[in-house]
This record gives sequence, structure tokens and C-alpha cells, in this order.
Amino acid sequence: MQKGNSNYERIILIVMALAALAGGAWFIYARGNFPQTLALRSITPKTYEGVIPVKSLEEATALAAADNKNWTPPVRNNKPVPLFKAVLLVLKSDQQEQPIDMFLEQPQIRPPMTNEWFRKHNLPMVNGVAAYLIPNIGELDADNDGYSNREEFEKGTNPKDADSHPPFTDRLFLVQRVARNYLVALKSSSPPYQVSVTTPDGKKKGWFVEEGKRFGIGDRFIVEKFEKKMVPDPRIGEKDMSELSIVDTLTKKKITLVKDVAVDLAEYEAKLEFRLKGNREPIDVKKGDPFRISIQPDTTYKVIDIQEDNAVISAVNSTTGNTEKEIIIKKG
Repeated sequence: MQKGNSNYERIILIVMALAALAGGAWFIYARGNFPQTLALRSITPKTYEGVIPVKSLEEATALAAADNKNWTPPVRNNKPVPLFKAVLLVLKSDQQEQPIDMFLEQPQIRPPMTNEWFRKHNLPMVNGVAAYLIPNIGELDADNDGYSNREEFEKGTNPKDADSHPPFTDRLFLVQRVARNYLVALKSSSPPYQVSVTTPDGKKKGWFVEEGKRFGIGDRFIVEKFEKKMVPDPRIGEKDMSELSIVDTLTKKKITLVKDVAVDLAEYEAKLEFRLKGNREPIDVKKGDPFRISIQPDTTYKVIDIQEDNAVISAVNSTTGNTEKEIIIKKG
């Protein structure tokens, strides 16, 4: 059986060898019939029927070659949408409906601070989270200067520079207004006229005065004139309501004293407090007196007025000694 298979394989090999010899002989024979050069085929172009639009082609070419290409960007919320530029979209944790475009001013991600303000200052991340994603970012202090990011936004200072901050007077508060009663009363209606003064410490002192004369502690008052007045009184018939006009040289105000009616020329003292980064500095100052803040020793302030719910101060010009713009210190 194996011998028969071997003979069969020999026959197949012999047939394949003869076929290869025949193919090679045919190729040699056919080669002699190939042309020595290639013949090119001639083509006759077709005739163009119609007029070539030379002018239209020139216009199209000139338009394509022009340097200025006018392109009007689309506008969204009155702001052109940038071309080939990424747009920062932010999704607030409490707003899932629509993302906020940080390159648009509305809606604001953390009002009243604007989106532009966040882009401009690029506040540092907080625990790996972008600053504008922090709900209370306005209450934080990026540069640790004692002023919140919101306060820096409102005053236009740099929230990333500790040397750029709102004025120190923003950290000054009125704690209490203390009244120092100063009572002045006319005690007689015949010359020399008796006047009594009760000072804030409760001490009482009297003077006998005449028109044109000074009296009071430090000659504070000047007598202008006396006027005798008697008014009807159903109980005693007539009541002495004589008047003594005086001038307070301290306040430059004119005062009318009525017999036996005390006038309170209260001296007010402001109990102020300077608060910064957890520190509290008490400052007690009377109306009209100067004071300084320890953190700002080169600037002198003066108390202009003291009310129940606020005090008015002003910086004093170191050259002229004049007061400058008034500053309202709120009670808090």
C-alpha cells in the first residue's frame, strides 16, 4: 500500500516539472513578439460650448485670497462667544438645572462677588476644591490679613495680598456711648447773678457773674446778657423765669439759662474697640479728643461726634492739622 502511494507522488512531480518547462518555453517565445517602444494613445479634446465666466472666477479668486476675513461671533447674554477657546462651565452643588458660564456675569456663582472678580484673582483652592465652589468663600480670608474675601471685594482690594486690604477703621466699632453730665443752672435773678455748675464727677461749684465776664472751670463760659422775666403762675401769682444768655467757648454754642432750670451740657465719651484677627483693643475717647490705633501708630484720628448708635471720626492731616473725610463708626 505504501509502495503504491510513493509511485503516485512521483507521477505528480513529473507532471508538474513538465508543465513548468512548457510555461518557460512559451514566455521566451512570447517575449520576441513584444514591441520595442510604447505607443501613446492620442486623445482629441472636446470643444467647450459656451462663454467661460472669467470675471466670476477673478472675483472668487480675489475673495479667497483677501487677508481680511470678517467673522461675527455669536452672542450669548450680550457677550460674544470666544472662538477656539475653552469656556469654564461650573455646576453649583445647590443648582443642578443648568451650569454657570464663568465668562458671563449673569448668573453670579457667589453673589455679590462677580464671576469676573473670581477670574481676575484666581483664589487658591481650598482642600483641593476650586474657591468659587466653596459656599462660604466670601467669609474666608485668602491672604490671612484679617479681612474676608467679601470685604476685599467690596473695597476693591487684592484678596491674595496681605498688604492690600480695606482701611483699619473698618475694624473699629462703637461699644457704648457714655454720657458725662455737666449741669449749668441760674440760681438768682439779681446782680451779681449766681450760677452753679455740676461736673461729671458729681462735684458742684458756684460763681457770681456779670455781663461780659467769664466763669466756669477754665473760664469756659462768657456771660452775654441778663433778661428779667416774670410769668403768671396760678399757684403763686407770678413765677421768676429770668434768662441769662451765655456762650460755651468749648462748643461755640449759645445757651440760655432759665432760673432754677438746669441745662445739661453732657460730655460724651465713646468706648471704641478695634477688632482684628481675634484681637480686641479697647479705646476710650471723649468727643473732640484725638486717638490712635496701635496697628497704625502714624495716623491720628479725632472724634467729631458721638451718637447712641454710631460715632463719627476723622483722620487728622499731619501737616495742616485739619481733619479729613468723616468716617462713621457703627455700633457693634
